[in-house]
Amino acid sequence: MKLSAEIKAFAARLGHEFQTPALLVQALTHSSMSTPNRDDNQRLEFLGDRVLGLVMS
Repeated sequence: MKLSAEIKAFAARLGHEFQTPALLVQALTHSSMSTPNRDDNQRLEFLGDRVLGLVMS
């Protein structure tokens, strides 16, 4: 997967090299930008909400 310059700059500012860059793109993609060829972050958002719920309880 080819990353945009903005995504590369973001990863560089974090100082982290992502093993699966597609997950970074998916996590940063708003659902309104979803197309048949591009996943949005809805599944990751749901997972994050569940993890937070478990941590808070």
